[in-house]
Parts: sequence; C-alpha cells; structure tokens
Amino acid sequence: MHVCESASFRKLSSGKRESDSDSEHRATQQWLIVHVARLNELLTDLICPKCAGSGLQITIDPQNQGFCSSLLLECSQCEGDRYCRSVFTSTRLQEESRKDVAFDVNVRMVLLAHELGLGYAALKKISKVLGIPGLHLKTYQRHDRRVTAAEIERGLESLQKTRDQIRQAYADIDSDVAEMIREDKNAIINISVSFDGTWQKRGFTSHYGIGVCIDILTGLVVDFEVLSSYCHTCTLRECARRDSKCTQEEFEEWRETHVDCAKNFLGSSKAMEQEAAKRMWGRSVYRYQLRYTEMLSDGDSAAFKEAVALNPYPEHEVVKLECINHAHKRMGTALRKLSAERKLGGKGQGKLTAKKCKALQNFYRGAVLNNQGSLDIMKAEIWAGLLHSMSSDDNLMHTRCNPSWCWYRRAEEGGQIPESHRLHAGNFLSREVGQKLIPIYHRMSSDSLLKRMQHGGTQNCNECLNSVIWARCPKTVFVGKSRVEAAASMAISTLNEGASAMLAVMEKLWLQSTLVTVNAMKDIDVIRIAKANCVQSASAKRRRKSASTAKKVKRHQQEMEEGPTYGAGMDM
Repeated sequence: MHVCESASFRKLSSGKRESDSDSEHRATQQWLIVHVARLNELLTDLICPKCAGSGLQITIDPQNQGFCSSLLLECSQCEGDRYCRSVFTSTRLQEESRKDVAFDVNVRMVLLAHELGLGYAALKKISKVLGIPGLHLKTYQRHDRRVTAAEIERGLESLQKTRDQIRQAYADIDSDVAEMIREDKNAIINISVSFDGTWQKRGFTSHYGIGVCIDILTGLVVDFEVLSSYCHTCTLRECARRDSKCTQEEFEEWRETHVDCAKNFLGSSKAMEQEAAKRMWGRSVYRYQLRYTEMLSDGDSAAFKEAVALNPYPEHEVVKLECINHAHKRMGTALRKLSAERKLGGKGQGKLTAKKCKALQNFYRGAVLNNQGSLDIMKAEIWAGLLHSMSSDDNLMHTRCNPSWCWYRRAEEGGQIPESHRLHAGNFLSREVGQKLIPIYHRMSSDSLLKRMQHGGTQNCNECLNSVIWARCPKTVFVGKSRVEAAASMAISTLNEGASAMLAVMEKLWLQSTLVTVNAMKDIDVIRIAKANCVQSASAKRRRKSASTAKKVKRHQQEMEEGPTYGAGMDM
C-alpha cells in the first residue's frame, strides 16, 4: 500500500542527517540524578586510605556554584588531620576564549529553560522541588545571553542552508532555472512563498511581531523578520529622566551611545505584518538572490498591497495567491453573520441553522479543492452546492450537481427512480432563505478570488511554525526582543531540519551531546514524521470530521436542554 509522504518527511529527508558512525563516538551517558544517601551506601565497605578504617562519607559543601555543588569525601574515623577530598558535580566547559569558564550543568539548565519556554522563575521552582541549590539571577542572565546568541546564530545558519536547498529544488523541476544556476550560482530565481505574521501577545497590543516567508514548493522557511516597538533599556532611561535621576544632557549623551536598541519599529502592532513584508520583499534580491513573485497570504492585512507598492522587482509582478482555509473560514463567517442579522436561523424546515452553515462552508471548500486548475468547473460546483440544498420535489435544481456527491444524480445515472427529497432534508434550505445567500455566493465565487485559489495551497505550515515559536516563548510571559528572536530562530531550525538542530547549538555552547541526546532527538523526528503521515490519511480525516461534528451536535443539544445559562446581566 502506498503511503503519501508528508511535508515533515520531505523536509527532514532533504537535509544531511548525522551518520551513525558519528553517534558511536559519543558517550552513552554522562548525567544522573542521585541522592547523596545512596552514594554513601556505596562507601560503607570502602577503606580510608589514611586510617584504613571504614568511615568514608560524602557531604555537600554549602558553597555551591549554581546547580553545581562541591562534594566532600571525608573519613569520620581519622584522628587529627582527617582524610578529605573534594570534587565538583559538574565539569567546566573547555572554552579557551573565556577566563571565567562556566559549569556545564548551569548552561544546560538555561538551555533547558529555553527549550521548555520557561525562564528564571521556573528554574527556581525546579530547585525547590528537587531540593538542590539554583542559579543566582546575575549568573542566569549571563548564561541566558550566551544561549540566546547561540540560538540566533544557529537560526541564521539554518536559513542559509535551506535557501541553497530551495534553489536546488527549483532547478530540479525547471530546466531553465537549472541552466541559470549552472552559468551563475548566484543567479536570481523566482519562487512562490507563503507569508504570515504572528504576535507575542493577543489582542493587537503586542510589542513584538514576527513575519515569516515559507517556500511553497519545499515547505522550508526562507526568511523571517522580528519587529519590536519596545526597548527595556530605553524605558529605564526614560523613567530615570522623568524621575529627575538624570539630566536631559546626560540622557541625550546616553542616547548617542545606545546603538544596540531593541526597538526597530515605531508603528502599531497591527501594522507590523505589512512592515515585515515590506522589509523581506525589499531585501530578497540583494541578500538572497531570490524573487518572491507569488505571495500566498490570508488577506487579513495590507501586506500584499505594501509589497506591490514597494515594487521590489521592476520587471516582475508580485502575484497574490489565496489561502483556501482562510477563504473557507470567510465563507462560514459570512453565512453565520447573515443568519444572525436577517434572523434566518431558528427552528423549522428550510432555516439557515448553524449546522447548515457548516455544511455549506465545507461544500465550498470541497468544490475548490476538488477542481484545482479548472475555474469554470470550480465555480459551477460551488453554485451547485447552493442549488442542491434548495432543491425539492416540486422544484428540482440538480442539473449542475455531480453524481459523485449528489444522491439524486447518482440514482438517475444508475437507472433508478430518485427518492423523495423529504428523506434527504438534513441540509434543505427554503427558496426564500437560499435567495438571500446569493450575494455571498457571488462574492465568494468571483473569478478573481477563484483564480487565486487554483493552486490549492494553504498556510498550514505557517500556522504550525507559529505554534512552535510560541511554545518556546509563551504569550503569557513578557520577554525581550532577543528572546523572541531566539525562539523564532530555533523554531525555524527545528521545522527545517528536525530536533537535531539543537546539537549545533550545544556545540556552540561547548556542551558535549551524549548518545542518549542524539537518540532522543532522532526519536522525536521519527514520531513527528509518523504523526504527520497519520493525520493526512483519508481515514484519519474522516475520523476527525465525524468527531468534530459529533461534538458540535452534542454541545448544541446540551445548550438547548439547559437553556440560557451564561451571559451579561443574567442575574439581574
């Protein structure tokens, strides 16, 4: 049985994976969580080198070094000058460029906090629960800067690597592009990208926004831009000036030297998405030798208009592509809005209920997906869905229907007499209600919109990346721009290359990765591919659809039985 390859499989298979021979040279294990009492049990029968007694015992020096402690091996039976030997529970990082070499475990714990989307407060809780000393705030901040810098550097390296893969992918399917690259490896080529923006905080009040371009052919991230309207250092200086803790002259003098300001955007959070598009389209040619000539976006912002107004490629037009999922969403929103405004819902046959809105919405998406590349057939099937729902025994409207989904036409082609429409009245719409939906169908089946959806693409990859970014940098916690940039960099590296992208970060931090680490990352990638292949199978899609419908029906029944239970001013 042929299994359709998922996007995750193609991405993780395209990059160079670590060979098994490299893994064999790694240590099998280096870290354990051990209680000191268990270590002392091993020493009960050992002999002291000094007094030949069996009084060896391990104690912990109260002067800790963050998560690293000093273990003291002492003999309780020695008289006078006791036998004593000490050792740290962690090795120091072998980085010759630093004088104050950090302990391995401390850097690992900060890296762990980044992986989990946590911060200093979370590490304090870990220390509390395990009953071990933790990092001082200043030490955490110093290591945090190093980890952040390594993650951002790793993200930039990953983007450069994937851009080369994208160029090769377009050369593989287009001989003209292959010839251009053969003559000049830095030749400028045209690609299609999916663009979307995301924010660190909900409600369009965020200080930070991210714009991401993902190549449609390969599903790999091409470029991203982090916008910030906040700088913590500037805020502190402004407060000091306002509180008269520094003069205006001192403030101006400081501002001239403040070159690493985190604020790189002065507009509102809503304008961040279009500004990110403007910057990425403006630099695509001179930095990356790429033209983003086709832009798949959701249409929620003026990003496309901004890119067109910029005119980044004078001899090439930027073409708008529409996301099918967002068009599907707009169709449902328009139907529900009309049902509420015109009072077309409620009880009774032929009403535009929530269930019928969902059915028409799903039929619209199916008509678009099943007829890619044929504009006329796509439009005809969209209208056929509305006419099919309005059909009755007295008013047949099945001339445009397709036997693959229409029970009436299927019976006719089979030489049978079709059943009565009363037996298929689940999605029936009265003629009066159906006529009021015509303006919506005219708008959602316009030639300009359907042409932009003939590619059949969605922004699922962008939405997936957004969830990975904010899992590493939760929207509920306030952070700085560098942390947002580090989260985006590592999310992009993980999406493009898999979990093993973390190994390069560990190498930059001089952390030795063990065989346990490598195998765990390989398992994560294997599970990712297996899940991706599973969820895109036809049976899984049917299960999700039926489960979603069952939940909605059950919720609707519960609300009908309970009556009004929650709303503004209900207890008045």
